[in-house]
Amino acid sequence: MANEDNWFPTEKNIANYSLLKDMLNSQRHEFNLLSKKNPDVQLNLIKVKMVNRVLEPLNEILKHELSHKFLDILSEDDIPTNSDVVLIISQYETAISEFRGKYYIEDKYQYTHRWMTQEFLPDYYATNESEEDYEDNE
Repeated sequence: MANEDNWFPTEKNIANYSLLKDMLNSQRHEFNLLSKKNPDVQLNLIKVKMVNRVLEPLNEILKHELSHKFLDILSEDDIPTNSDVVLIISQYETAISEFRGKYYIEDKYQYTHRWMTQEFLPDYYATNESEEDYEDNE
């Protein structure tokens, strides 16, 4: 659970992150509307399960981050209210924003931005360069 300096997400983590981030954003939008109308109304069990299907895999992706200890999933026993869900989702949104800031970098070798992953580490080009790349062809 602690921040591990040598841990990087996988390409699969990033693909899941991208999908889940968009789904979480949609849920936040819906729950913001519900919370404005009826903040203290409890969710039904179906909604709790739907939200948790997004939160649980995000929680797994974020398990190596410092923010992980602040991320909760919804309890099926203690049914949350609309406003509770908005608060929990906002914590996840902050955590995924920090995740992106940490692992989405400017690649100085390709002059673009990209994800740092286990398959494509930040120094990928520096460690995979060969002297042949710099030979003069005279």
